[in-house]
Amino acid sequence: AAKVLAQTCQACHGADGKGNVVFGAPNLTDNIWLYGGKLSDIKITIANGRNGNMPAHEHILSPESIHLVSAYVLSLHKE
Repeated sequence: AAKVLAQTCQACHGADGKGNVVFGAPNLTDNIWLYGGKLSDIKITIANGRNGNMPAHEHILSPESIHLVSAYVLSLHKE
């Protein structure tokens, strides 16, 4: 999952997952969840994208990869 995140998400969210305001990519490590912090919410975001800022990845990643990346993103969350 970390490898997929690095290949697919790092360009916008950064190598450390802390986001990039230039791209409108939020920090994935803080306690702020714009669209919900449950695994199912993250999977929907990755698959379908959000508000034209984050592209949909359902045609790029397999359902299994989306699940693994979602779980990995959830694990980055710091309380």
